[in-house]
Amino acid sequence: MSTSNPKSPPQGDTLPRVKGKSSPRLPHEHDESADSQHTEEPRPEIQQAHADLERGLVDTDRSPVTDEVYHRTRESDKTGGEATKPRP
Repeated sequence: MSTSNPKSPPQGDTLPRVKGKSSPRLPHEHDESADSQHTEEPRPEIQQAHADLERGLVDTDRSPVTDEVYHRTRESDKTGGEATKPRP
């Protein structure tokens, strides 16, 4: 015999619980939860990013800078010295 609980979350929702009490979601839980997905139009920032990439503009996030620091740090760890100068 199956009865529905009026307080249970809708099918597909993820509500974390700790010791029977609801708790805040971790970032990845919020991003992956069914109720955080929107069916409406994409946000303006996302539309602008898409338009920029379609026009051939370069993504200017920080990954090239962080990659450079990472590689210099790794090189420094291998040589046991200070980080090398930035690559040209």
